[in-house]
Amino acid sequence: MGLLATALSYGPPVLRDKYSGSSIVAEAKIAIEDQRADINVVPGEGSVVGVWGYSGDTYAFRNKVGGATAGMYKATTTGWTEVDLGTALNFDGTTVSGEMVVGAVLTGAGGATGTIAGVTYYGNWDIGASGTVVLTGISGTFVDNENLSCPTISFDGGANEIQENDVIVGASSGKTATVKKIQVASGAWSTDDAAGYLSVTGNTGTWTDGETIQVLGGDRADINGSGQPSSQTIAIANGTQYGQTLQPSGSYNFVNFNFAGTDGLEKMYGANTVDNAFEYDGTTFVKIVTGMSTDTPKYIEVFKNHLFLTFPKGSLQSSSYQLPTIFSTTAGASEIVVGDELTGLSVQAKDAMSIFGRNNIYVLYGSSTADWALTTFYTGSGAVDGTVQKMQTTIFLDDRGITSIKSTLNYGDFKQAIVSQKVDPLVQKYKDSIAVSLRVRDKNQYRLYFNDKTGVAMTFINGKNEGILPFTLLDQIVCACSAEDSNGDEVLYGGFDDGYVRKIDSGTSFDGGTVDSFVRLSYFHYGTPQLKKRFREILLELAADTSTTLNVYPTFNYGDGTLPVSSAYEIAVTNDEWNVDDVSNDTLGVTVVDKARARISGQGENMGILIKNSSIYDKPVTLQGAVVQYSDRGLKR
Repeated sequence: MGLLATALSYGPPVLRDKYSGSSIVAEAKIAIEDQRADINVVPGEGSVVGVWGYSGDTYAFRNKVGGATAGMYKATTTGWTEVDLGTALNFDGTTVSGEMVVGAVLTGAGGATGTIAGVTYYGNWDIGASGTVVLTGISGTFVDNENLSCPTISFDGGANEIQENDVIVGASSGKTATVKKIQVASGAWSTDDAAGYLSVTGNTGTWTDGETIQVLGGDRADINGSGQPSSQTIAIANGTQYGQTLQPSGSYNFVNFNFAGTDGLEKMYGANTVDNAFEYDGTTFVKIVTGMSTDTPKYIEVFKNHLFLTFPKGSLQSSSYQLPTIFSTTAGASEIVVGDELTGLSVQAKDAMSIFGRNNIYVLYGSSTADWALTTFYTGSGAVDGTVQKMQTTIFLDDRGITSIKSTLNYGDFKQAIVSQKVDPLVQKYKDSIAVSLRVRDKNQYRLYFNDKTGVAMTFINGKNEGILPFTLLDQIVCACSAEDSNGDEVLYGGFDDGYVRKIDSGTSFDGGTVDSFVRLSYFHYGTPQLKKRFREILLELAADTSTTLNVYPTFNYGDGTLPVSSAYEIAVTNDEWNVDDVSNDTLGVTVVDKARARISGQGENMGILIKNSSIYDKPVTLQGAVVQYSDRGLKR
């Protein structure tokens, strides 16, 4: 789907081969329409409320028919496929006898079993946490208030601390396991008498009572009891198992991040204003519980290996360190409260995260609860909801206009500047009508989409605003994202009110509809504002990879009516695609820009140029420059 007008881009131009003629045109059009016929609407009803790219795939969120719940869907070669959100069980009453760890088998007192695929909780496990466990391979039914147990290894005589992810080895039995959680029930490592439980995965057999537990050949503790691992009660079921669902509607925000620091473990995180935040790894869906009374965060960001979520009344919650689904203060979770409703988050250079309110901007420094430091960056200026985007710097819409924050060489010092002064009336008109904002990395663009099918695109070159241009869409966009495909290339997707997800800046039409595009060059007097001129020719320097026709309309004397309106001129643009043959050509100055001429007739002290194109199958044409030929006619008297 293309834009109605793109800065210095006209088209998309007519798909016509200059060598083969109309047969190529017909075949290309048929191919395009055949592909369009294969595009399916996202199942459900109403608008697409969320769209995101993860691990090379595209996901969309839309209310199911009837509107009671929403669905998560994945784009496949056969259409949109609903993602199974899995089965979960709530729990509370946790104990010091071990924790739930992914890969372990959870057993209910009534005999039900399931393998733990994901876990989330808030509070401190050793004194009573509450949370949710996602289970696979379930046998039987878990019952409300029944004890939940997992195999754990009991130890005592702990003299040297065992760490998470340590591989432990039995000195006499040779059995091994990987430690995922450590619970110290009594004593301490510092006094050589720590005792407690190890929650493990990958255990290879039964350990010997009293044998030494070693890590990398060093003694750590002793096995406490025979038959280890042994089943220990670790929590109490809070209700029966249930299929996870999503609350309907909402406004989705996402981030992808690898908390584990291992290749291939990046996961997708989302928040939607109507439900819990969530984690998804392509297989397991975990609804994150934080302990908030209304656990429906709006914005989501990752900073210093903590997952940050925003809540009403200026509450900013951070997860435990490297544990995005755990909100335990003993593991580093925290709450930061600011005096403003939060409207966006953005990680900056210099180890800082900007926190945007509607009327104030804050900056968070530090790396954990040990040194978090919140400062007020600017009072009286903030971000309009949903407009914060990180580019070379952070761009957002403020009451004063589109604004950027630039970090300086001094730590923690920032510079703020309005970058939309020349179109401020347009921006002010629409500041309360924002549908969604979008960054376009490949084009260095910041875009705002409004709720009347219009928007503005701002282009940055070397960090400087080089132009801003309004555009119009055929359909109403509701949500959008900049993602990466399986090749690592940027792709832009928009979710629309008709239930479709469309690839933005792709194709040559408005989903089969005509694209009208234009650019109007400013009036120019060519250095002699009082000298009359006869204008004879316009030479356009263009870059295009197909042939098309542009209509050129020169006007004179600011179009004030003192001179007759000039005629329209057609300029034929020919195919001039730069290909592999050009790269291998050893001749300097390979031509990659086409020159198209229009013989014109007109006179005046100055001239402006309007260039138009209207088509369905044209590709974009880029204007590199315009050379005007004229002759002097004498001074205006």
